[in-house]
Amino acid sequence: MRLLWRLASRLTANLIMTHGPVQPGAVYLSFDDGPDPKYTERLIALLAEHNAKASFFLIAELAAAAPDLVARILSSGHSIGNHSMSHPAMYRLGFTAQWQQIDQGDTVLQGLDPGHQHAFRPPNGRITWAALLNTLLRRRPMVMWSIDSLDYKLDAEAVVKRLRSRPPTGGDIILFHDDGECALLALQVLLPEWKLAGLRFLPLECAG
Repeated sequence: MRLLWRLASRLTANLIMTHGPVQPGAVYLSFDDGPDPKYTERLIALLAEHNAKASFFLIAELAAAAPDLVARILSSGHSIGNHSMSHPAMYRLGFTAQWQQIDQGDTVLQGLDPGHQHAFRPPNGRITWAALLNTLLRRRPMVMWSIDSLDYKLDAEAVVKRLRSRPPTGGDIILFHDDGECALLALQVLLPEWKLAGLRFLPLECAG
């Protein structure tokens, strides 16, 4: 039993990605819950202004409704990942329903970004055994994060303060959301500061 537990722990450690490749000054901005017609376009423009690339973990039903916006994300050099079909509380669903959420999301993203296997990020950051098994059998990582901006519950000023108190370093994956204005306002302040500190912003290749 102890050997099986160690094996399971090792497998899940290899599956769950909390940091990107450690390169000098490289950090990885990631955005959940889009694409949003009101905010994602503005965010893409801000990232372009600072030569920053990012990874967008898309709710597939929203992506299917805004294919031109997804194309804009991709043509701007960003990567995309699977954030489920409709962003349910996965832990409340049965095993089969969870797999359907992930696999239906994959199907949509393949149609929008063919030829890539898209990493999965669970809704609300809640990891389930069903999602882990799906990730293992599909041979792709589950991408989490090392820094949570908390932009889903703080205002922009508080997010700036939080991230100044814990500046990102090489390999950090930072969680933001692009379904509201908070990340946009916070990054208007933070991106110039981070660039002056020598940071550069890369997409996660596994997310697209």
